[in-house]
Amino acid sequence: MMFGGINSAGASIDAMKHGEASDILLPNQTERVQKVAVDIGGSLAKVVYLTSGPRSQGGRLHFTAFETDNVENCVAFIRSLLDSSSQASTVPDQDQDQDQGDDSDSQSSGQSGHAPVIMATGGGAHRFRDLLSRELGVEIRVEDEMESLTAGLNFLIREVADEVFTYSEDRPMQFVDATADMFPYLLVNIGSGVSILKVTGEDRFERISGTSLGGGTLWGLLHLLTGVRSFDAMLDMTKSGDNTKVDMMVGDIYGSNYGKIGLKATNIASSMGGVYRKTLDKHFDDADIARSLLYMVSNNIGQIAYLNAQLHGIRRIYFGGYFIRGHPLTMHTLSYAINFWSKGQMSALFLRHEGFLGATGAFFKTERDASRTPDTPALELAPDTAAAAAAAVEPPRRRRLSSRGRRAKAYSFTENFSIAGAIANEAVGALGMLDREPSLLPLPQLVNTPGRPYQPDTVDLSQQPQQQEYWISAMERNTNGLLDLAESGALPGCESADARQRLSGFVALYLKHLQRLRERPLAYGAMSVRALLGLREQCLHEVGLEDIFAGVKRRETDAALAALPALLRQADAQPSTEARARLLLHNVLAGNMFDWGSTELRGALAAGALDLERARAKITWRPQFDNTEQFVARVTRGPRFGRAVVFVDNSGADVCLGVLPFARFLLQQGTQVVLAANSRPALNDVTERELAEIVERTGQVDVDLRTALEAGALLVCGTGSSGPCLDLRKLDARLVQQCQSVDLVVIVGMGRAIHSNYHASFSCESLKLAVFKNQMAADAANAQIYDALCMYAPALKSI
Repeated sequence: MMFGGINSAGASIDAMKHGEASDILLPNQTERVQKVAVDIGGSLAKVVYLTSGPRSQGGRLHFTAFETDNVENCVAFIRSLLDSSSQASTVPDQDQDQDQGDDSDSQSSGQSGHAPVIMATGGGAHRFRDLLSRELGVEIRVEDEMESLTAGLNFLIREVADEVFTYSEDRPMQFVDATADMFPYLLVNIGSGVSILKVTGEDRFERISGTSLGGGTLWGLLHLLTGVRSFDAMLDMTKSGDNTKVDMMVGDIYGSNYGKIGLKATNIASSMGGVYRKTLDKHFDDADIARSLLYMVSNNIGQIAYLNAQLHGIRRIYFGGYFIRGHPLTMHTLSYAINFWSKGQMSALFLRHEGFLGATGAFFKTERDASRTPDTPALELAPDTAAAAAAAVEPPRRRRLSSRGRRAKAYSFTENFSIAGAIANEAVGALGMLDREPSLLPLPQLVNTPGRPYQPDTVDLSQQPQQQEYWISAMERNTNGLLDLAESGALPGCESADARQRLSGFVALYLKHLQRLRERPLAYGAMSVRALLGLREQCLHEVGLEDIFAGVKRRETDAALAALPALLRQADAQPSTEARARLLLHNVLAGNMFDWGSTELRGALAAGALDLERARAKITWRPQFDNTEQFVARVTRGPRFGRAVVFVDNSGADVCLGVLPFARFLLQQGTQVVLAANSRPALNDVTERELAEIVERTGQVDVDLRTALEAGALLVCGTGSSGPCLDLRKLDARLVQQCQSVDLVVIVGMGRAIHSNYHASFSCESLKLAVFKNQMAADAANAQIYDALCMYAPALKSI
C-alpha cells in the first residue's frame, strides 16, 4: 500500500478494510502528507488526510477507517503518514505571484520547528486525546462533533458528484442533485448511538433529538446472541437470514393483511415477538436473529427521524454515520420506514461518504477559522502551485494571451476513481480520492433552473444494460488498441521500455475498472460516456502517462499549419460573406473528423489516409441535425456578436484548419473570441498551452489573427477540464470571468457537443458543431454514422 512518501510497485484495486488504505498500488509514486484529521467514534475511527505529489500537485484527499477497539492501529497509521513525509510540518509557500492576502490556504504554517496539528473530532477525540498527543508527538486540536458533521455534509453535497442517492431493493442507487435549496434538512447520524440535527444554513444547526438505539446496540446484541465480533461479519449474516422466523408478523396475528389501517401481512408487528409464540425450546439461526435485529434498529431510527421531520416541517432527511456503510439491507430498511410513515411523500437520502462526515468537517475547520493566531500553526493545505508554476515559465506574450490572472483563492474537488476502494465489503458504491483543483464555476450563460435543469450527459447509461455493455466493450477494444498503436510506432514518444511498461500498466488498470463497472454499474456514480472517458484519462495520468498523443499532436499540428495559408486564401476568395461562412462551418466539421478517440477513424489516422477533403466527403447532412443556413443568415445579416467563447476539441487539422479560420471570420466581423481548451491532456485534444502556441504561430502567417492577438481581441483560456467531454457547471474561474459578456457560445466536438451538452440550453445564442463518429451515439439520436451536427439556437428567453 502507499502511505505518504512510501513507494510501492504493481497495479491492483483493493477494497477498503479497517486498518488498510484503499489504494491502487502504482509504481514510482511519491505522495507527501500535508494534513490529517480523525473522527473517533464509539465504534470506528475515521481518518481523512491530504497528500500532494507528481499526480496531484493541488492536493489529494484520502479516506480510511479503523475499529475504535483497535485505536492503536489508527494511531500507528497516522504515525506512518507523518513519518513518511519529512516535510509534513513544513508546508512552504510556493505561490509565484505573492498573492496571499488572508487566504487561510497559504498561512505560514511551515515555520521551521513547528509541529503539525492533527484535527480531531468525535467522542474519542476527548477520550484518546492524550494518547494521540503522546504517541504522535503533535498537538491535537479537538473540534466540535456536531459542527464537524454538518460542515462535512455541506462540503460533500456541494463538491462531490453523485454523492447523494436514494436506495431501495427495486430501485438501487438513484442519484439526487441536492445542491439547490440545500436547507433546511435533517441529518440523522447513526454511530454507536443516534443524533438528529436540524440544519437551517451554513453553521446554523441544533441537535433536536436522538436515541440510544444505534449501531452500538446492534453490534452489542448480536455479539451477545451470536458471538460474532466483527460488525462486517454481522451485516454479512443478515443477507441469508429470514426475520419471519423470529419476528411476529401482521399475518401471524390476523392471518392476512389488515387493510383498513394500511398494514400488510408481511409487516413486522413485533420484533423478536415470534420467538415466544412459536416455541421457547426451538433453536434459532444466527442469521435470522441478525436480520431481525437489523430491521428492529433501522425501523426505529427511521420512524424517529420521520417524526422529527414532521414536527419541524422538514422534507429532506439525510442518513449518515458508519453504521450504514453502504449496506443494501440497512439502507432499504431505512428507506422503507421513511416511505411508509410519510405515505410516499419523503425519501431517505444516503451518502457515499456517509461515515466520513465528521472527519471531513474537522479537516476543513481550519480553513474557516479566523481566530487562529500566528504562534499556533496548523498543518494547513499547501497552496495550489500548479497554475502559478506554469505561469512562471511562460513567455510574457503567452501569459497575456492565456489571460492568466492572480491565483484564485477558492478551490474545487473532483473525485478520482483511478484509486478506488469501498467503505465496506458489501457497500453498493465505491469511494475515490478527491483531487483539489482551481476553483470551478458554471458558465454564466448556462441555463440550469428547476424548470430546466442542466444535465451534461446526453445518455444516462445507468439503467440501460445494452448500452452499458456496448460502451464498456468499446472502451476495452479502444484501450487494447493503444498497445497496438504503440507497437506499430504510431504513438511517438511511447517507444521506450519505461513508456511501454506504463502503457501496459494503464491497460491492466483501466480494464480492471471496466470489469468492476460491468459487475456493478453504479459503483462510481451514474454511468455515462463522460464518466467512462474521464476515468480513462485519470488512469493514464495516474500511471505517469500525462500525454501519450503529444507526438501525434505535434506532427499533425505542423502539417495543418503548413496547409493553413492556402485554406485561408480559399476562404477569402469566396464570392460572398455567406459562402465564406458556409465553407468555414463545413471545414470545422471536416476538421473534427481528425479524432484519435474514434475507433472507427483511428486506423485511417494511423495510416495517414485521412485529409481534409476526404474527411469532408465522408460527412453527410440531414435536416434534423443541420440548420447551417439559419446561422449563416444570422452571422452575416444580423447584429454582430460582441464576444464569443469557442470550446475547442482536437489538435491538428481540427483546431488549425477548422476552428481558427472560423474564429478569424468572427474576429473580422468585429467579435472578440475566447478559445477554451482543456487544461490537461486527453487523447489528441488540444490543451490550453498547446493552443496558445498554435495561435502565436498562426499570427506569424496571418495579419488578421496577429492583429486580433495584439489587440487582446483573441484570448486562450483553460476550461479546467482534463477529459474529452465537458461539464459546463465546472469551468476554470478565469475562463468564467472572461465569459461574463459572451453572447455566442460555440461547442465543438463529439465529446463536448454529442456525448455531453447535446441538450444544453443557454441564455445567449449558441452553436453546436460535431460529427457523429460512433454508431451507438448516432443510434441514440436517430442519426447515421458521420452525420454532421450543425445546430444553431437562439437565446432561451423564458426560463
